[in-house]
Amino acid sequence: MARSVLTVEPVRHGWIVSLRGKALELRAIKLEAIGVASRLAYARNRVRGDATGVAVRTAGGDSVLIARHGWSGQKSRDGCR
Repeated sequence: MARSVLTVEPVRHGWIVSLRGKALELRAIKLEAIGVASRLAYARNRVRGDATGVAVRTAGGDSVLIARHGWSGQKSRDGCR
């Protein structure tokens, strides 16, 4: 099964949601961009069957995976589902 990761990262006028370097959405607020990315990841998993995650770029340049849709062996902590 293919895996994809949508990326949320800061740009001059807000936050951009992208997939494989292609910009998909621009949002003014980080939380809005994360919500859009999570909905797109969920839809991609439902329609294509691809395991899709969402990663947010930190100020230090690292990426943190914050959501996963359709990843086999996916585990969640109790109360965080």
